[in-house]
Amino acid sequence: MPGRPDFFILGAPKCGTTALSEYLRDHPQVFVSRPKEPHYFCDDFDYYYAPGQRTEEHYLRLFDAAGPQHLAVGEASVWYLYSATAARNIMAFDPRARVIVMVRNPVELVPSLHSQLRYMLDEDEPDPEAAWRLQAARARGERLPSTVRVPAFLQYGAAAALGAQLRRVYEAVPREQVKVIVFDDLRRDAGAVYRETLAFLGVPDDGRDEFPRVNENKVHGNAALARLTQRPPGPLVAVARGVKRVAGVQRLGVLDRVRRRNRLVTRREEISPAFAQELREHFRQDVAELGELIGRDLSAWTA
Repeated sequence: MPGRPDFFILGAPKCGTTALSEYLRDHPQVFVSRPKEPHYFCDDFDYYYAPGQRTEEHYLRLFDAAGPQHLAVGEASVWYLYSATAARNIMAFDPRARVIVMVRNPVELVPSLHSQLRYMLDEDEPDPEAAWRLQAARARGERLPSTVRVPAFLQYGAAAALGAQLRRVYEAVPREQVKVIVFDDLRRDAGAVYRETLAFLGVPDDGRDEFPRVNENKVHGNAALARLTQRPPGPLVAVARGVKRVAGVQRLGVLDRVRRRNRLVTRREEISPAFAQELREHFRQDVAELGELIGRDLSAWTA
């Protein structure tokens, strides 16, 4: 129904969720929330909402602009798939909700996620292999960055175990309400994936034929400015909340503009062949489970 989300992109991070949500946002009969990642349903990763803000009323305000012309209303929160509670909470919210899951080769996902967490200031170890080896210590609460929002984000082995995560989704959501998209397919033919997704959502094709790359690997131009915009100080946040309340708006957009100006798109360095092989061995069983769940041979990912 208009004004209430009925589809959810669950993640995983760095699997094309931003690209797909932006393509869908441009469709005149699809509404995608801003911000696209409210993370309302993953109450085990409670970092997005200020105290007292995690309410259904606050969440649904993100969809106030949705109207009867929108045949599909949704959002895309990349940590929903990793969350132990999100899929179940979504089904309690709307048992008929449609769910999109995006997956990727974990050997690619781990260094890509590491780079994204570096950009978001959740990660302070510059080398992905070194960060991988810190997982045990971090699980004990040691060697955690002071700016990490959720320490579990730094457990790369668990975050990239997409087979186990999809199994959890299927335990909560009827399979006919789930569409799984493999990132390789999106990269190879974004138009075909887009049209399949529209069909899944019950939305007619708008004839779109251009699909630019979105959310490429990025770094900060200025580290001090990054700290200010990614982790703004408390007094600045309080002032912004007051201004938004008086103005009656959800977002001011000032920090977003500064972040964009401080953003540099760059090619991520390749991990070593030895570390890539270690990741293939680590994820072999999980990749096999993922392939079995979606009925697809993914053995090339761990070959």
